[in-house]
Amino acid sequence: MKKFIISIAAVIMAVSAVSAQQIQNLPNDPATKVGVLDNGMTYYIRHNDKPAQRAEFYLATNVGAIQEAPDQDGLAHFLEHMCFNGTKNFPGKGIINYLESIGASFGGNVNASTGIEQTIYMLTNIPLVRPSVVDSCILIMHDYSHFVLCEDSEIDAERGVIIEEKRSRNVAGWRNYMEMKKYLFRGTPYESVSLIGSQEQLETFNPQSLRNFYHTWYVPCNQALIVVGDIDVAETEAKIKNIFADIPAAENPKQKDVIVVPDNQEPIIGIITDEESTSSEIEVVWKSEAMPEAYNSTPIRLMTDIIKSIITISMNERLNDISSKPGAPFMNASFGFGKLIETMEGTMVSASDKAENILTAFEAVLTEAERLKRYGLSDDEINRAKTEILSQYETAANKADTRKNPEFVQPMIQNFFNNVSFMDPAMQYQLVQMIMQQVSPAVVNQVTPGVITKENMVVIYTGPEKEGVAVPTEEAILGIIGKVENSEIERGAVEAVPEAFLDPAALKGAKIKKSADSYYGSTKLTLANGAEVILLPTDYEKDKVMIQIMKKGGRSLIADEDIYSFDQSVWGAYTGFTGVGQFSQTTMSKMLSGKQVSVQPYINGYTHGLTANSTTKDLETAFQLLYLSYTQPRFDADEFNQGYKQIEAILPQFVEQSSYKLQQEVTKTLYNSPRRTLISQEVLDKASLATIERVVTKQLFNDAAGMKVVIAGDFDKDAVIPMVEKYIGSIKKGKKASDWKFCNDGFVDGKIINEFRTKMTAPKVTVIQLLKTDKPYSTEADVAYSALSYILDMVYVATLREEEGGTYGAS
Repeated sequence: MKKFIISIAAVIMAVSAVSAQQIQNLPNDPATKVGVLDNGMTYYIRHNDKPAQRAEFYLATNVGAIQEAPDQDGLAHFLEHMCFNGTKNFPGKGIINYLESIGASFGGNVNASTGIEQTIYMLTNIPLVRPSVVDSCILIMHDYSHFVLCEDSEIDAERGVIIEEKRSRNVAGWRNYMEMKKYLFRGTPYESVSLIGSQEQLETFNPQSLRNFYHTWYVPCNQALIVVGDIDVAETEAKIKNIFADIPAAENPKQKDVIVVPDNQEPIIGIITDEESTSSEIEVVWKSEAMPEAYNSTPIRLMTDIIKSIITISMNERLNDISSKPGAPFMNASFGFGKLIETMEGTMVSASDKAENILTAFEAVLTEAERLKRYGLSDDEINRAKTEILSQYETAANKADTRKNPEFVQPMIQNFFNNVSFMDPAMQYQLVQMIMQQVSPAVVNQVTPGVITKENMVVIYTGPEKEGVAVPTEEAILGIIGKVENSEIERGAVEAVPEAFLDPAALKGAKIKKSADSYYGSTKLTLANGAEVILLPTDYEKDKVMIQIMKKGGRSLIADEDIYSFDQSVWGAYTGFTGVGQFSQTTMSKMLSGKQVSVQPYINGYTHGLTANSTTKDLETAFQLLYLSYTQPRFDADEFNQGYKQIEAILPQFVEQSSYKLQQEVTKTLYNSPRRTLISQEVLDKASLATIERVVTKQLFNDAAGMKVVIAGDFDKDAVIPMVEKYIGSIKKGKKASDWKFCNDGFVDGKIINEFRTKMTAPKVTVIQLLKTDKPYSTEADVAYSALSYILDMVYVATLREEEGGTYGAS
């Protein structure tokens, strides 16, 4: 499975004119203090005061469920729970009690996650209400690392909680994943690792098995401590060295097994069905060996990531083009690369459609993969992708000084687990610019043949298990693989992409009639067309500008008979697939290559309008798209039908799910109003694009009367005002502003109890209680109820979860 790695490495050596021995490691961000304690534990410390008086504390442990012995099935995850149930310095529920005392919450700020290969403990957004909080949080991580008590009584008390977590996880997506592992990792322990364990194991395992796992694998050389926040780096380093000094280095620590997935010459075919699956999907994975960790901190890794990103962007562009056309062979499809386990990566392509069409969809995406293998990518595709990637790195560099604490953590974790360098974003952008000069179309197309291989191919179908729903056979899948491999495939056509959305000179605009200072240092402008605009320049987040256009009304203006077309799912089908003006969604996407801009219409209960996000340099493009979205919304039947058919395909299975039936009963019980829609065949039958077009253009997005616009972010006011005058000012002036109204679709009155039963694959009970007050809204009441919610959550954790062991979570 080395072919893809070798081909990329060979290309990099060739274009760089260097040998493997000459390749230098990339520098980590020098503002992060990285060190190793005498006992072998790694630590990362970074000062960042965004937000002020807050910090993140992580313990990354490079072990997971794959390290479990036969008697320890599910115990890597069980151990994670025990870290909250008694340690040397925080017995009983001491950790939770202490953190709640400083304003942190269990689940909200205190959590952990166990994977197949790694386990991470996290204290996030911790309020540093006094200097000793840093010491206490480091002490908590110290106890996680080496001093979890794992007492028999606490283990027994936690069994019920994890059994309930197992019950809550037992849904179609989880069951499908557990089956998929048997095909992806065939011939290795990965195919049978369960992560949470069987119910019998959870009920009966010997507590000593849990303690054995902890003391075998939780050793300093497998762990890294990460502290990021409004802290003093030198003081924090001294505290870490002092607090962790009593943890000794492990003597002869057990080494993790290196597990390699065997090659397969013939395709491995998996057919997975589940009675709760809502859609039919087919995925192809071409396995390849993971890049050696020694390369992960070198330019080889960075260039590999860039080439993979170019291929990913270009292939998804092709697949989107296909799916947007009438009679498309699949509803949606995607292409990408991913690391599946420590020793294996994969090239992946997937498609979804109605069950009866899934083989057609499979043939179509496999044909596109084969086209990539034979012909590579066009110069235009590669150059668009390069432009987009460069723009993303440039934006990251521009935003670097205003990054929030969580943005620093994941790169440090990846550095510890996989030796992936974490560079200063400005330096990384400079390096990427240099690399891009070497990544020509010829270089990319030297690599593409190795992306798709005849060997190491795994094909997995997942779909509903239901009478009348077609399920493909292994023979049919193999037949299509052979057909595509032996077919004649033409090179892809090249599309001419327009350069501009509109001619700004053609817009008349409107001058500012009034300007005044407003809240928080903002400026309020009133345009001649009646629009009111608030400008708030701020350096809270660099290179980001947010715009919101708002008018009163929203769904409250939509007639009862039209409301079905604005059901959340139907409206999403429209906004998710439509373009703007004369430009289709796929064309618009290509035109936006290299521009970090998004514009989205919204219709809430009582307001409607548009939201936009943009970098500073792309702000005029955002204004142009806002203007076009408001004045020239697009109503293309083919684009709408693409989303409509996706709903139609999954709806028969979706409405049979117990979660849907619960939501259906909740909606009916709480509101009892036809205006409170939940997607159904009746809603779908009554929805229409013609209705959306009429309501949007005639009622909601028709003029500037009553329009409020807020523009906040990293911009120069003098540079933005001309854009406001031109683009917002060119929206026609209206006569009367819209207003919201109450449509008698709020919570019903009276005491109502609705108990219902429905068939479930994994039986469980959900209880929802709603208490309604007629008191008017006030800020004081809002704060009081938030405090009450926080207190009740603590009570539920202490009683329902910890004392009763009766639920995984209540809130």
